[in-house]
Amino acid sequence: MMYTEQNIRGLAINFLRQHYKHRPRSGTSGTRVVSKVHYYQGVTIDARLAYQKPDLSWFTATVEATSLDRAHEVLYRVNYFRIAMHAMAFTLAVMVFFLALTQVQGESVWQWFGRPKVYLFLLTSTFATFGLAAIILSRIKYYRYIYAIAQFIRFHADAQWVAFDKQIFENVPRRYYEELERQCIRFGFGLMEVGEENKVRWVIEPSHIDQFAGSRSRLPVWVAAVQAPPLMRRLQKSLPLGKAPAPAAAPPVPTDGLTDPLDVGSYLPSAVVREADYAAAVVPARRGRTPWYKQPVRFTKSLRWKARNAYRSLYPDEIRTRPGYYELPGWLVATIFVLLLLLSYLFYEQSRWEVVARPGDKDAVTELPPLEPAASPERSDASPELLPGEYDHRLSSNEVVPERELRVDPPSIVEATVETDVIQVYRITEDGEASIDYDCLPLYQLTGTFYLLEEGRYPEYSIALERAKYLNGRYGMATTVALNNCVEVGRSGYLIYLGEILESEASANFRLRQLLTDFGLETEVLVVK
Repeated sequence: MMYTEQNIRGLAINFLRQHYKHRPRSGTSGTRVVSKVHYYQGVTIDARLAYQKPDLSWFTATVEATSLDRAHEVLYRVNYFRIAMHAMAFTLAVMVFFLALTQVQGESVWQWFGRPKVYLFLLTSTFATFGLAAIILSRIKYYRYIYAIAQFIRFHADAQWVAFDKQIFENVPRRYYEELERQCIRFGFGLMEVGEENKVRWVIEPSHIDQFAGSRSRLPVWVAAVQAPPLMRRLQKSLPLGKAPAPAAAPPVPTDGLTDPLDVGSYLPSAVVREADYAAAVVPARRGRTPWYKQPVRFTKSLRWKARNAYRSLYPDEIRTRPGYYELPGWLVATIFVLLLLLSYLFYEQSRWEVVARPGDKDAVTELPPLEPAASPERSDASPELLPGEYDHRLSSNEVVPERELRVDPPSIVEATVETDVIQVYRITEDGEASIDYDCLPLYQLTGTFYLLEEGRYPEYSIALERAKYLNGRYGMATTVALNNCVEVGRSGYLIYLGEILESEASANFRLRQLLTDFGLETEVLVVK
């Protein structure tokens, strides 16, 4: 049996009557229902049940009924619009990071590829990053959009139920039903299944705690005043020419216990009169109303709703039928805007790269001075002497070049002096002061035992000296380059030891471990007896 939406609404309302009949309520309150499609808090509701709680506040439960011919309301679709926006933000962030990194390093993409290949590279990189990000994001469940869930998120109710025909999920993959269950559990919505023989199965009960922490919209009644002028204009067009509608009194509150009193005008016979009474009831003409400038909060909210209705009226029908599908959070829009500005600035900076560097750049070289044109050479008697092989611009083609004396100076003979003294100890203190000794006192001739933290042995003095300067500058410790013969008799080459000469083995071992832990330097304790 295929159910219509009207059948599902009736079955759902009957189920909710039984489900909430034992809930505590005020003594004079009955269960009030609206079992037809109506407009409530800015959205369209299929059915609604309400009763007054002991504290005189209203408990409201809404139902989204979905039949087989409206199955798209509960079957998810991938939100490609939001995927595209998030992928674009990610692509812009990657491009900004890449260009900023090259800019900091003093490089330029224009320098690497040149024009016009650089534009092909940038377009290819952008589209490749965007496509990869979009493919990855499309696999995430966050982007699965369900119309019924997205509509419930937009307004506040104490309990919200999704009622659907069981036949909807019989011919579709299992993941569609699992996604509906997942989103109902995530947002705290109820789920009921209508099966054969008018049987309603309770699948998920709505959460008793507001999971949105009051962030959903609570549309106040007076906001309907924003829609009163359009209603009156439509009413005037429907009346005969020259006849203006008379102000109508507020409709009486029904006492049958079945109609929701918040459903203004639903029990009136004519739709035209219903709109007029609705506008008159919401915006009664009375004297002594508080001026708008004395109600800044209310005036600000009314402007907000007017602006929202104005720009939403420009939406195509496809956007109107997908609540929340094309909406983006404010932080995402601001992020995309900032990234676009940064990307434009980096494009401009890197596109300024030229083959000849500009003066003042970080790695700019001295530019060539403007060359003197050959057609009008400058003539100046104060020109410097010409270097060998340089062309004399002061001469024209008719002048004869005088012969110059060829003078060859014999090369001067410089006697080379060979330093016979050998540096045996080169020491650099922690402050960077260096001292040189051409003679050393051999340690092996002293009485007692001494300990050195040997860093390494080197065959030549220049290599050892370069290494010692590096260690002193890098780690700021006293470093000594000593001839091997000063430590061990008969040895050639040089060794480097760190710090001072120690007389205790414990001190030497402690210093060895300290260097290894703090600086990662591997040293060896050299014992001199």
